[in-house]
Amino acid sequence: MGQRISSAVELIAEFRQMLPSNSKTARAIDEQEPLESIALKAVDDGYIEFSHELVGFIEVCLRRNM
Repeated sequence: MGQRISSAVELIAEFRQMLPSNSKTARAIDEQEPLESIALKAVDDGYIEFSHELVGFIEVCLRRNM
């Protein structure tokens, strides 16, 4: 599980570097909001592909933990 968490952190950190600091997504990441909240704000900001990647990652994690 530690590796999966590390992958999510890396994905988010890499994406964060590309975001303008005033976007909802950037603020959510900086404030360490839950992944679901970050994904929703990414949709609001128009980052649909990133949101799909993040939600897909969450789904994989949930399936593996069941």
